[in-house]
Amino acid sequence: MTAAIDDTYLNDWSGTRYGTPVGLERPRTTDELASILREANQSRLPCAIQGGRTGVSGGASPSNHELIVSLERMNQIEEIDTASGIAIVGAGVVLENLQSEAEKLGWTFPIDLASRGTCQIGGNAATNAGGCRVIKYGTTRQSVLGLEAVLANGEVLGPPNRLLKNNAGYSLSSLFIGSEGTLGVIARLALRLVPVPPVRRTLLVALNETTNVADVLAAAKLSLRDALSAFEVMWEDFVEAAMALPGNERQLPSSFRGRRAVLIEVEGSDEASIESLLELYVTGQMEDGTLLDAVLSLSNQDAQDLWNVRDSVAELQAGMRPYVGFDIGVTPGKHDAVVTAAKIELLRSLPQCKSVFFGHVGDGNLHAVVGPCNSREERAEVDRIVYGQLPPLESSITAEHGVGRKRKPFLLKSRTQTELNAMKTLKSAMDPNNILNRGRIFDMP
Repeated sequence: MTAAIDDTYLNDWSGTRYGTPVGLERPRTTDELASILREANQSRLPCAIQGGRTGVSGGASPSNHELIVSLERMNQIEEIDTASGIAIVGAGVVLENLQSEAEKLGWTFPIDLASRGTCQIGGNAATNAGGCRVIKYGTTRQSVLGLEAVLANGEVLGPPNRLLKNNAGYSLSSLFIGSEGTLGVIARLALRLVPVPPVRRTLLVALNETTNVADVLAAAKLSLRDALSAFEVMWEDFVEAAMALPGNERQLPSSFRGRRAVLIEVEGSDEASIESLLELYVTGQMEDGTLLDAVLSLSNQDAQDLWNVRDSVAELQAGMRPYVGFDIGVTPGKHDAVVTAAKIELLRSLPQCKSVFFGHVGDGNLHAVVGPCNSREERAEVDRIVYGQLPPLESSITAEHGVGRKRKPFLLKSRTQTELNAMKTLKSAMDPNNILNRGRIFDMP
């Protein structure tokens, strides 16, 4: 039975496999999904729930004897309500497809990820994905009005709420957002859309070596206000490696070498107001010595070229395999200190490994890639060093990718035992036979 399963279903983007599944189901409707789960629950058959498999936490990778339940066929955009700015979609709708269809009507779905061409809306909600514009639009949670979900026993909660204001009892939808498919399977969603911004400009700046990233962020928030839609930071090694990649359409000035760079995106209603905001911000920051240089997009292609510097992480990772990746959450004021301390200890303990740090610092999300790590011992040492920089219970081991299997051993760095016990109580109540994404986030008795 497993011989017919394509290899693409056997792991997520982390590349790690955990076993051999017993089969693959690809339902097209909520009713079909409910039937599959009902039968699996009756026979105590564990299920691996899959969306676009773009996660890097091992959550979508099946274990031995698990049934893969892929939602890729539940990919209908059922409705785009242009009066209310609401979309009703199936969990298998690819993010980029929803954005494209909504933009034809003057709206867009504001959550944006580098994996937009592959990731699915249901998976975005199940992991509470964030991406590049959380500083303005929030995580996926803030864009979900309601959802339809199938419980482990096949019962269906829904249809999805589509009202902005609805206080009729508990917000059950909130339970499933960020639960990584462990409490129920998201089948359909009602999503909030936003009007397509008429003007969007991108700015890439090089920082003075003594400048604190948090100060740059504070100045951007105060100067650019609601126009600020992205604030992405790349530390020195990232910038050097990105500039050295072949094929970069836009060569950065030499002043960016050896410097941290910040990519800032702004949105607005007209060119004149955006130009004025950016000019005041850059002029003020240059005069006080915070910024060394700035490159502003003058066209959509310019903007894409600047974003390509930030998005070159996939190419950088390819040259560092096998690597250890991190997706941590820490307050912006601590980012520089965390990166500096981690780099010093990594260099001392693992001089053969490269490391690049970058992230959505506007919302406190810091990423790191360290590699090549060729042994289990090296990977464990990298985990010890990076997670060791996080203030206990004041930071997150995963800001947007989810716990999955890979971050499970470190969960108590971010959650108390009482919180973990409460999560397990919910899991036991909603999935008593433990068939949904067993062993993800935490292990049940």
